[in-house]
Amino acid sequence: MKSIRLRLASLMLAALVLTGCGGAQDSLPAAGTAGVPAAQQTTAAGEFVLPYTAAEGFNPYLTDSALTLQNSRLLYDSLVEITGNFELEYEVAQSVVSSGTTVEIRVEGSFADGSAITGADVAASIEAARTSTLFGGRFAGVQTVRAAGDLVTLTLSEPDSLFAYLLDIPVMRASEVGQSAPASSGRYSLAEDERGAYLVANESFDPPAGLETIRLEEIGGYDAMVSALNIGAISLFASEQEADLAGSNICNTAYYNLNNLVFLGIQAIGEDSPLAQPAMRRAINLAISRRQIADRAYYSRAYVATGVINPRFPGQAQAATLAEEPDLEEAAALIESLGYTLDEASGYYQDAGGNRLSFTLLCYSGSSFKRYTATLIAQQLAECGIEVTVQEEADFAVYHDRILSGQAPLYIGEVKLYNNMDMDVFFSDGGDARTGLALSEELLAAYDGFKADSGALAAFENAFAAQMPFIPLVFKNGVVTYAKGWSGLDPTVSDVFYQLEQLTAVTTTQ
Repeated sequence: MKSIRLRLASLMLAALVLTGCGGAQDSLPAAGTAGVPAAQQTTAAGEFVLPYTAAEGFNPYLTDSALTLQNSRLLYDSLVEITGNFELEYEVAQSVVSSGTTVEIRVEGSFADGSAITGADVAASIEAARTSTLFGGRFAGVQTVRAAGDLVTLTLSEPDSLFAYLLDIPVMRASEVGQSAPASSGRYSLAEDERGAYLVANESFDPPAGLETIRLEEIGGYDAMVSALNIGAISLFASEQEADLAGSNICNTAYYNLNNLVFLGIQAIGEDSPLAQPAMRRAINLAISRRQIADRAYYSRAYVATGVINPRFPGQAQAATLAEEPDLEEAAALIESLGYTLDEASGYYQDAGGNRLSFTLLCYSGSSFKRYTATLIAQQLAECGIEVTVQEEADFAVYHDRILSGQAPLYIGEVKLYNNMDMDVFFSDGGDARTGLALSEELLAAYDGFKADSGALAAFENAFAAQMPFIPLVFKNGVVTYAKGWSGLDPTVSDVFYQLEQLTAVTTTQ
């Protein structure tokens, strides 16, 4: 036990987020609120410096700032953490037991001052998370929160066997969840000297924090953040966006597995649509090279989807149904089983009336990664005799409206999944990516079965593969960019400072 241990209205951090991922950067402070400090162009030797904004404070329950959330991982311990392989590590939570619509959390631990973390503190932290911008969406299904001693009991609106994966949230004292800088329950406490704010390691934290102090430098605006990193005024910044913050010749980069699914959306609207046929959707799936998309479109900053559930999730490797590379022979057989014949002159399939098998593919042009993905898919499907015309949309709102109104037979989409593998955005009424999906009763029942019992993963994957209502492509990586003078960083989806005790200063000789 470690004793102390984000864009359109309903899309932002809802149960899942359909996003173009090519616009604003991670809810950073507005540009111009502060710049790179003129007096400090590089950090002192052996000093680790993090950016922060004083106006946003240090409590992520009170702001939508990703920077505040990032730094809070050092100040506050979590109930659980999720490793790079999506395994659970219990922190303040000693156990999390989900049974039907009831979740019981047994807690243990202490704050930096040695006082015990109680069930009331954890309950208050969960309640604060429920009403926050950053965490509220994941707890939308929580009906009640009750504490008795070291036991916290939650009532959910529906079963969720993987609810524990939502509990990588900061633990704060119940009386302080509304304060901008609550007392520490984590590796570091907030301090201040003549130079300004800094973090100091909590001696009772197990394992030891590694760095005795971490300096804080107030910097605002994305451009200022990048500049500060490049010139050495700060030591680290993390991003889930698709662009690096600094060149690898200046900084180190550490990639970590996100739960952001990039997929080929399929709107099978109308019985006459070829896309209404499961065989056609499976054929399209078999014509696609996910390996090319991961390596070429995402420059190896994504990993192949081997099923609808994240391939890093425990047990998914044994339940995988999707291949990295295409099977054009099997794809052709499926297309021909639907009555299409290959026109040798054009190289495309056509129906009995001579109409070419052809679809439009919508993509958001604000993301070069998705534009390249669309181009690759068009090329790959052409090799299988399916004509695809790529349509780019520069306005994300227009792109999104076309999808919601069913005007995108094929489209490149992305959802930010919660780590409990909740896929309601596809399978529940009102889900933002449900428009036009061909969903059978068997598939919906298999999804409900998986939510209630994670042991039903394989059954869900098999039901999905038989219907293929949309086509999972890749899962994205996040990136931590940090100064060359450091090594050993091992970020995760829960905590970019995961195992910070391994971070060491690198000494160089000339």
